[in-house]
Amino acid sequence: MLNIVLLCQYGASTGLVADKIVEAANKRGIEAVVNAYSVSEAAKVIPTADIVLLGPQVRFHQKNLEKAHGHHGVPIVPMQPVDYGRLNGEGILNTALEVLEKK
Repeated sequence: MLNIVLLCQYGASTGLVADKIVEAANKRGIEAVVNAYSVSEAAKVIPTADIVLLGPQVRFHQKNLEKAHGHHGVPIVPMQPVDYGRLNGEGILNTALEVLEKK
């Protein structure tokens, strides 16, 4: 089971994106759990994630998150603003899978 964590400013608006990613995963036969959290909850959720995707509004936190939590070995990558804005779950899932494949 793939555990995708989405981080945004408050964890609310990204919930819609999470639903679209789950839909895309289901269509491809991929078991995935996708949850959205506030970036302030990063320390609690990163250790159990397979990948962390950052909403456009918090992408500037990437370097600090990698520095603080890099020892967990969890990739932390920003979502493409266009995919996020258009609720393109398929595109966001593709990005996550590409990153995980390279890991």
